[in-house]
Amino acid sequence: MISKPRFSHFFLGFLLFLSSTFVSLVAEPCGTMISSFEKPVVLKTDWLFRKGDNLDWRDESVEESFWVKRSVPDYGISKTENLTGYHWYRCSFFLPDNYTTPVEPIAIQLGRIRDIDEFYLNGTLIDKTGTVLPRMEVDFQKIRIYSLPTHLLKPGLNVMAIRIYAATNLNGLKEAPKIAKERFLRESVFSKELFAMVCGYVFIFMGIYFLVGSIVRGRAGENFFFALFSIFMGIYVLIRTQHRDILFESFTWSYVAELLVLICLPVFFINFMHQYLKLKRNMVLLVYEIFLSLLFLITLFFRTPKTWILVIALFNYALPIAMGLVIYLFVKNGKANIKKVKFILIGIACLLPTILIDSLSALEIIISMPGTLYLGFLIFLVMISIQLSNDIVLGLQNFIDQEKELIQMERVKTGFLINLSSEFKSGMEKIKSAIENITTNQTKTTVKETLKPTAKKAAKKKTKTTTAKHSGDPVKQAEDHISYMSYMVEEAILLKRLEEKSYVPFYETFSVMEIIKNCVASVENHLEQHRKNTFIDVKPNDLEIYFPKELFFCILRNLVENAYQYTDPKTDIHIEFMNRDGHHQLVVMDEGMGLSQLEMETIFQKFVRGYRDKKNEIPGAGIGLTLVEASTNFLSGTVSLKSSEGMGAKFTIRIPEKPKK
Repeated sequence: MISKPRFSHFFLGFLLFLSSTFVSLVAEPCGTMISSFEKPVVLKTDWLFRKGDNLDWRDESVEESFWVKRSVPDYGISKTENLTGYHWYRCSFFLPDNYTTPVEPIAIQLGRIRDIDEFYLNGTLIDKTGTVLPRMEVDFQKIRIYSLPTHLLKPGLNVMAIRIYAATNLNGLKEAPKIAKERFLRESVFSKELFAMVCGYVFIFMGIYFLVGSIVRGRAGENFFFALFSIFMGIYVLIRTQHRDILFESFTWSYVAELLVLICLPVFFINFMHQYLKLKRNMVLLVYEIFLSLLFLITLFFRTPKTWILVIALFNYALPIAMGLVIYLFVKNGKANIKKVKFILIGIACLLPTILIDSLSALEIIISMPGTLYLGFLIFLVMISIQLSNDIVLGLQNFIDQEKELIQMERVKTGFLINLSSEFKSGMEKIKSAIENITTNQTKTTVKETLKPTAKKAAKKKTKTTTAKHSGDPVKQAEDHISYMSYMVEEAILLKRLEEKSYVPFYETFSVMEIIKNCVASVENHLEQHRKNTFIDVKPNDLEIYFPKELFFCILRNLVENAYQYTDPKTDIHIEFMNRDGHHQLVVMDEGMGLSQLEMETIFQKFVRGYRDKKNEIPGAGIGLTLVEASTNFLSGTVSLKSSEGMGAKFTIRIPEKPKK
């Protein structure tokens, strides 16, 4: 068995790959004298070959008159005879008379053999790959490296025999067998596959990146299909390396999986192109997908090399259709989308030749050159990444431009609302003035009636006074609502000035306790809530501060009003104020419904009022906390919120003190 590679050998394997490039391998004929195993010995010529099968051919001595001498590699299809079935190779070498057992294990590398093989040394079976009976199990991708037992190696003549069973008319040795230290051979194989394994992981990670991008960016179509294409390509590459033994216990299933992945690749890429260019699927693509779907299904039931060759042939026969579809997409839409596809075109130009080379090597028409395929796909995916990165940059630029337009529209909308609100405020002030006049006239009438002496008139006066009192309640309520609307308009104007940085604060000295009590009274009158569980704590009680009174009242009123509106009247509300470390600190706490994490992240945004059904029952414009934050920031302060669902909320405002002039 081939030992499984460990990533701790990565650096060592890379160095070995570089060193092996400059180390010349000694090519020798069979029958050579091997005096040392310090350098690998390649046995290239004078191999004995014979078609047929006889277990006596494994012995050290056989009649060689019916054997043919060959040089290897001689892999391919024989033009003179059908070699399907068993055939044998024999080769001998000599060890010196003073031969001693090597310190490190010695092995022979036979490379990939099609399809089943047994290796004998001096008539003894050393190792084998695959079985013919009772059920055929083949493996033509495994690199055969067989250890040579030291007790079987002897001074003088040593004979090797290879018994091969070919399930197809493809036969022979793909490379000249090599005898060397086992460590060198295994590390050499690992170093040769290092580039392929790195590419495979890069393809998979890149596919995962695009898959996440399809979710985050919401462009599910193009990113999704390209992610599948990249991930499947990475799996396909890894299966073709030593990872085949790691991922699968059976070569049969590994090769079936390799074919299934290969069949899916063109479908994923063509669908990616349709999604990327926003094109409709045509009938040719539909027929091609149906063909590959049928090929996919029948491949699940194919277990022999002959059927696998049929699958590869059918796939390759249909591959020009996929290429034609891709070329058609670019010819029809390339000019209109040249900036969008120019890097993809470069990638495809590098990819198509490598796909053709890989397909021909899979059919055993040319020598396998897997490195070209990996390099082609690496360049291709890099080009796609550049193209999509450009799209992301353009998308972000468009997003920024749209944001600028939205901000401008928001300013226009806010300015319009402010202008409209100013007119509304002016009208409300006139209505309020009229109501005050009506109230004054009613009071004067009541005073005149009190001057009449008779009991009857006194009784009537009592009745009228009572009636006037009750009829004055709606007037008082209207005054409260108008005052509240006036507050809303003033706050909207204040917010606009803060956003435009045109607000000029007016500092004055005032009593903190007095303004808090006035604020609480105003809120209670407006909301018709007269609570006995509102606690005010100012330290010291007679504290006076030098501060913009308008902004302080605005911050305080919005926090207190929220505490009243979003809590049960029976719960406690705490209002605290103190000077600490050169800062004014205002704390408003309640025991209400609290806020979720999502609400806390957005609650300070303009027009956001929470996500509960109760918000529809509570009046407001959704700018209160926005104004609190804007006012605090204007004064170089900070606002913090601690809350959780069902546990109330705590707002803390910290603003630096400003010394009196």
